[in-house]
Amino acid sequence: MYKKMLVPLDTSEFAECVFNHVKEIATAREIPEVVLLTVVEPPSPSTYVYMGDQRAKEAEERAIQGSFEYLEKTRDSLGLTKSKITTAVLVGLAPEMILEYIEKNGVDLVVMSSHGRGGVSRWFIGSAADRVLRSSPVPVVLVPSPACRG
Repeated sequence: MYKKMLVPLDTSEFAECVFNHVKEIATAREIPEVVLLTVVEPPSPSTYVYMGDQRAKEAEERAIQGSFEYLEKTRDSLGLTKSKITTAVLVGLAPEMILEYIEKNGVDLVVMSSHGRGGVSRWFIGSAADRVLRSSPVPVVLVPSPACRG
């Protein structure tokens, strides 16, 4: 039924709480491809003013390179043997880029963590997971990261 699972990661321990779920679902459902995705937010206009164009662009390039390195390390440690694991790094706002990736790349399942913010905190901060959940055209499995705190 599922052919491509998307796993958005923000390089935090909380985001990595999904790994056991990803392994279980990918193995049990024999999902052929798992995509690990990280979104790098571009420097703000004020960052360009403060740092200058060249230094802000270099900082963005370092963030992109660091994201690729993180995803490669994560891919190698995930331990999926029957699924092809690919990686992607996008630049933009996380919810929009995740939703765009889903639409353009044939994703049919998303597994991601929720940082577990609720109430007023989520209202003011916003939740990428919540926005993806509400707008995704495909099923989204949300894993509450507070469950990982032991």
